[in-house]
Amino acid sequence: MFVVASALAAVSCTPGSGEQPSAQDGKKHFDVAGFGKLKPGMSKQDALATGELATTVAGKTGTCEDYRYQGAPPRDPKEIAEDEEVEKQLEAAQKAADEAKAAIGPEPGPNAGAAEYAASAERLATSAEASNKVAQLSVKSTDRIVKRAEAREANGGVMFAGDKIRMILPPPGVTAAKDVGKGATVEQVKAAYPNGVAKDDKSFEVPGENGFVLSFLFADGKLESFALFNAGATCG
Repeated sequence: MFVVASALAAVSCTPGSGEQPSAQDGKKHFDVAGFGKLKPGMSKQDALATGELATTVAGKTGTCEDYRYQGAPPRDPKEIAEDEEVEKQLEAAQKAADEAKAAIGPEPGPNAGAAEYAASAERLATSAEASNKVAQLSVKSTDRIVKRAEAREANGGVMFAGDKIRMILPPPGVTAAKDVGKGATVEQVKAAYPNGVAKDDKSFEVPGENGFVLSFLFADGKLESFALFNAGATCG
């Protein structure tokens, strides 16, 4: 699964990347050069101007934003608002936890009185409580991030890191070179992209430009998903 990270420059044709689909086949293929008018490294402004994407954001993770394709099912605005509220709560809780930890101070000395020990214990308890709240909200945040990632993979779309494309995912049914799509074997993907590199038995990557790679993920020897992304772009 391509999760943020997560994490993720246009080329018209990469040498050795396999046979490129003919313009006469009537299909819109996904490749190292991008998808349709969307190209790796494209700015957010230029990507939205292509008309390929919906004009409203489908979710946020840190500094990253998700946009779905035109015509894809839109996200419930209430759900998006709940996501944002959880992230705000987590940020506030982390700040409070950091302050509580800084306030603990040194342990009471051997000659400290009962009042000093009691005050120190109270500061420790406050810090522990604040850290526990961060942990609880982190779980909620992670759950929502996973659900957004699952929806992103199911519908396809683009993730921006700041003002640049970090990841492009194909919409349902779209194939890569030589009609490689979900369910293809490892051998079929390798035949379509002879310059690719097998990272392990579950992943295969085709190098692009400026840090982008076309990554294929397998489950039980069958292609499960693929995406074009720049691992150097983060969602911090």
